Amino acid sequence: MTDRIFSRPAIPLLASIISGIILGSLLPGYEIPAYPAVLLCSGIIIYNILHDKTSSFFILIIFFALGYLLIQPWVAPRLPSSHITHFTDSGRWLITGEIDKNPSKNNNRLKLILRIETLGKDDRSFSVTGKIRVTVFGNIPELYVGDRISFVSKIRSIRNFRNPGGFDYERYMKFKKIWGSAYVQGSRLAVLNRNPDKGVYRLIEETRSKISAFIDKTGHGDQKSILKALITGDKSGVSKKLRDEFNRAGVGHLLAISGLHIGIVATSSFMFFQWLLSRFSFFLWNAWTKKGAAILSLFPVFIYGLISGMSPSTQRAVIMVTVFLVTFLFEREHDLINTLALAAMLILVIFPPSLFSISFQLSFIAVFSIIYGMSMTYNSRISDRNISNKTWLFKALEILFSFILVSIFAILGTLPIVMHYFNQVSLIGVFANLLLVPLIGFVVVPLGLFSVFLYPISISGALLFINSSAAVLGYALDIVCFIAELPFAAIKTITPDFFEIGCYYVLGWSILRLIGLRRKKVAGIDGNGSSISGDAGRRFQKNGVPGRKTAAIVAAIVIVAGCADAGYWLYNRLWRDDLRITIIDVGQGSSALIELPGGRCVLIDGGGFSDNAVFDVGERIIAPFLWSKKIKTIDTIILSHPNTDHLNGLLYIARHFNVKRVWTNGEVADINSYRMFMDIIDENNIYMPEFKDIQRMHEIKGVGIKILYPPDDYIVKREKEKWRNLNNNSLVIKIEFGSKSFLFPGDIMAGGERELVAIAGDELESTVLIAPHHGSRTSSTELFLKKIKPEVVIVSAGWQNRFNFPHPTVLKKFYKLGCRIFRTDINGALTISTDGQSLKIKPFEPATDLHRPACHCEARAGR
Repeated sequence: MTDRIFSRPAIPLLASIISGIILGSLLPGYEIPAYPAVLLCSGIIIYNILHDKTSSFFILIIFFALGYLLIQPWVAPRLPSSHITHFTDSGRWLITGEIDKNPSKNNNRLKLILRIETLGKDDRSFSVTGKIRVTVFGNIPELYVGDRISFVSKIRSIRNFRNPGGFDYERYMKFKKIWGSAYVQGSRLAVLNRNPDKGVYRLIEETRSKISAFIDKTGHGDQKSILKALITGDKSGVSKKLRDEFNRAGVGHLLAISGLHIGIVATSSFMFFQWLLSRFSFFLWNAWTKKGAAILSLFPVFIYGLISGMSPSTQRAVIMVTVFLVTFLFEREHDLINTLALAAMLILVIFPPSLFSISFQLSFIAVFSIIYGMSMTYNSRISDRNISNKTWLFKALEILFSFILVSIFAILGTLPIVMHYFNQVSLIGVFANLLLVPLIGFVVVPLGLFSVFLYPISISGALLFINSSAAVLGYALDIVCFIAELPFAAIKTITPDFFEIGCYYVLGWSILRLIGLRRKKVAGIDGNGSSISGDAGRRFQKNGVPGRKTAAIVAAIVIVAGCADAGYWLYNRLWRDDLRITIIDVGQGSSALIELPGGRCVLIDGGGFSDNAVFDVGERIIAPFLWSKKIKTIDTIILSHPNTDHLNGLLYIARHFNVKRVWTNGEVADINSYRMFMDIIDENNIYMPEFKDIQRMHEIKGVGIKILYPPDDYIVKREKEKWRNLNNNSLVIKIEFGSKSFLFPGDIMAGGERELVAIAGDELESTVLIAPHHGSRTSSTELFLKKIKPEVVIVSAGWQNRFNFPHPTVLKKFYKLGCRIFRTDINGALTISTDGQSLKIKPFEPATDLHRPACHCEARAGR
């Protein structure tokens, strides 16, 4: 059994390291037990070697412990007292530091990584350590790596939007060793001194800048930006629209320099150098054509990696390709899967957080899927039989078929990962890759790179090749645009969880295993692709390869598990009879998901920042949250009022989800996002009744939804009553289920509260109140709160927001009433469930800093 496990030794060792890294990220800080485990296992291995005994299990334990120890500097770092983390969220500082990496410009903002040297305040200055991300806006100066700069700004800690299914931004930045963020206007940033050092890194950056300037002389805007992305790795000029088109066509991977691009350069170089060396008898006689070609191919691979900026994904690709090329130096035939595992293990030892990188996961899973899938379904030794009898047409069709298989296995292999991270699947990705990978990978990129190498020798020759590259790219972009505009090009998907992803891969392995063993049994081929004859062949034909029964049993178990998982989600989404409400953490804004008994969904507001181009709350926060709950249909969107912190997040939802109807108060706002919202509603034929036509009371599965405010004639009155602004005209929604009720008052202020009390009176009484206007002191008047008599108050506000929400005076009012208080800026998302009799509140993150004993992980209210 041990021999079978270690037939490909890199695979079990890689699995052990990965397991250790995962455990280390989940349970950090236990390095002390790991060291004795390594020493003990090492001693046992030495003993077993001396006594000729197997030590496989103990080797795996050592690699497991190694993985655990390797990830600790990133997940449990020991930071000194002078580290920048001790000075975040503590006012404004005079910040001085050195730019650590070349800045990148996007959306009229410059982002750079600053290695802080000193902080100053009140005429004192002291040294600190650590890096922060700085965003420069306005009049942006020319900045380069190594420049020393100084400016005054707050240093904000890195914080997540804490919602189920949300992206762990804190961990992402921690892996980059970035501990805070700061914002500064370009006019208020001082450059203390330029970096005079013309080191290798600076020379590479200057070379990349010259190449970018050279590319600027060709083609139109899209062609130039894509050429820069393909050659220099600079994607800042690629518009969001163009990125979306590439993704819808299923060829978004072409924009990121990774394994595909490096592999193409390596393959082209290898073929060229092998052909060149075969012209010399010395290399032929010494069987050095392949070895020499492999060594020489390393140079263009490394040069391309340097020109493209050596991003983390490019570094991983270079390492992976290097490992493959080095294997040619060994005399025996190498195992591709074992070599792939060795490359992955090398990368994880160098940089363990790579395991959690999307590009790492996609690259290695794609390559593994291609290698394993082709080995199970397409055998070159069978294909090569009687090759002399095959016509050129047959050979061409065979190459085309193998290329299609490669695309299919790459797409199917990465499908659940793509769904998990991007929630989009291209339905014509195989067709698009069939056209665009050869066109861009084997024509555009080689022509562009050749023009770069030719530029120092002949400018006219270089321009000829770069213009040819741009011309071919123009046709490729036309194809991308045509495919992306097809209505069936791509679909948005729900987010599969890790259990479902695991089931998918195990089932895929089982199916491929059954197909491969069946094919080899029929063909009389053993597991290594060799012919079986004589008694061995007859036994093979009779009994088959061991493992078919195991694969069938595994497939059956996975199918049963998948059915159970589907049953769980059907119950959770459609068959539950309780009411569930989630107050989503959208920062400084407001958004709530109402899940009614029977599965209908209502979304009240969508949060939002002032500019969706900078950060789209709908795309980055609300949509991933909904997809993680397997929700693609919103029955009703309720916009309380058209302020950006309630409206902007709804644009993405209305465009990309199946939205059946929209309720608004009918008030028009003279802002771009409101006009875009109306356009999306028209384009998608979403039903939006006039405010006066909306029934004020709806009942669905025992849940009552009431519109309490504003009055029908508020638009007429607002001309005379100046207090009727956007906030005071907010829709006020009350949801009732059994003895429990919830009030959503939008951003209503004192004037609106006064009128609402006069209109609704005792009908305002509610179990849970969503604090009006995020806890502003202009709202939550005592008369209003006395009418509501809330047991629980939930404040939706951003962490340390500039408005100082919730205001301390308002919090005192809530405490005075004996309310339990929850806050999205402290607790994250709040999930509330009720059967109409009892109430359960579960914060995403329990907090003890609200000075109220009731704010635990789960709390119950019963009135």
